[in-house]
Amino acid sequence: MGMTVSYGTVTKHYSKGLTNRRCLLIFGAVLTAAGILGFFDSSNPQGIYEIGVGQSIAYLVLGLASLAVGEVWNSDYKRVFLGIEGLFFLVIAIAGFIAAGFVNSDYGINLGIFHVQHPWENAVHLVLGAIFIGTALYPRRFRDYSFASNVSD
Repeated sequence: MGMTVSYGTVTKHYSKGLTNRRCLLIFGAVLTAAGILGFFDSSNPQGIYEIGVGQSIAYLVLGLASLAVGEVWNSDYKRVFLGIEGLFFLVIAIAGFIAAGFVNSDYGINLGIFHVQHPWENAVHLVLGAIFIGTALYPRRFRDYSFASNVSD
């Protein structure tokens, strides 16, 4: 599945799938929902997960920003924003894994805004960062989506 484009003697193959726009809209909605649920869920440090107020705010801001960027900005800026967001999640994940080696606490690891309780939280941040970076770096569009062009691949 994909698209083949020829420019004279040059032929390029583009795959359809998780484009920058789709990635920003899908994961923006997921992060926004996680941020909102973090305010209403009474999580505790001994539970299976803990989303504090700071983490809920961070997820909410990142999710809403992702939705706005995914819908309004053009493809070049979407790619840059997605890369920066991916780096942010990779840094949080790596810091969480490193801090887990030095801190032995039942109450988790405080990384400033993010309070990481379980290794799977670091794993989720690592996967999000890898998806965002991979999507930002992989060329997969024939046309760029730009504001008011009605072109969205």
